[in-house]
Amino acid sequence: MSRDTRNRILVASLLLFNDNGEPGTTTNEIADEVDISPGNLHYHFRKKALIVDALLDEFRVDAARVLDPPPDGVSIDDFWVFLHDLLELTSAYRFLFRDLESLAERYPSVWRSLGHFASGLAAVFELWMRALGASGELRIEESAASGIGRNLAVIAVFSERFDRLRGRRDDADDAALRVAAAILEAVRPLAAAGSRTHVDELAGRYQA
Repeated sequence: MSRDTRNRILVASLLLFNDNGEPGTTTNEIADEVDISPGNLHYHFRKKALIVDALLDEFRVDAARVLDPPPDGVSIDDFWVFLHDLLELTSAYRFLFRDLESLAERYPSVWRSLGHFASGLAAVFELWMRALGASGELRIEESAASGIGRNLAVIAVFSERFDRLRGRRDDADDAALRVAAAILEAVRPLAAAGSRTHVDELAGRYQA
């Protein structure tokens, strides 16, 4: 029962952080959401920082699954599946990316964890570019793979924030679709002749 209550606290905290931001969520609001007393919540997590740390642990485990290197012989469809897994991850933990600077000031572990994630993401995108080039799906020079991987990681992590700066306020699902569209648009010019129609089709699914 104690373990179940702890998990319910983490689920409720994640939902509230995603909806209202971590700075805009109090421990009393979390307790209300779980329908427990503040004292019961304090028994499991003495302060909000411990909830953030526990959610970071969950994020690291989920991120490790998503950032597996691609196997040999991958296709554009395989990349598309990876892209959806990635955007499900960043959407599920979107409070980390939306509140990055303010969280990092108060929780150095957030900066470290997301720094490792960003580096890993750029490296995995590079591996995907190389693998898709090797399988003939993309036309890409070896020397360009690293820079393209970095650019795709930047789009994945910061595209939604850029849209928010321009006044766009999409819900989580629509925001993820716009990020997918931006990544596929960046990949589209690299498509080999035999893959171009399929990449165009996938990119077209996300057009507003």
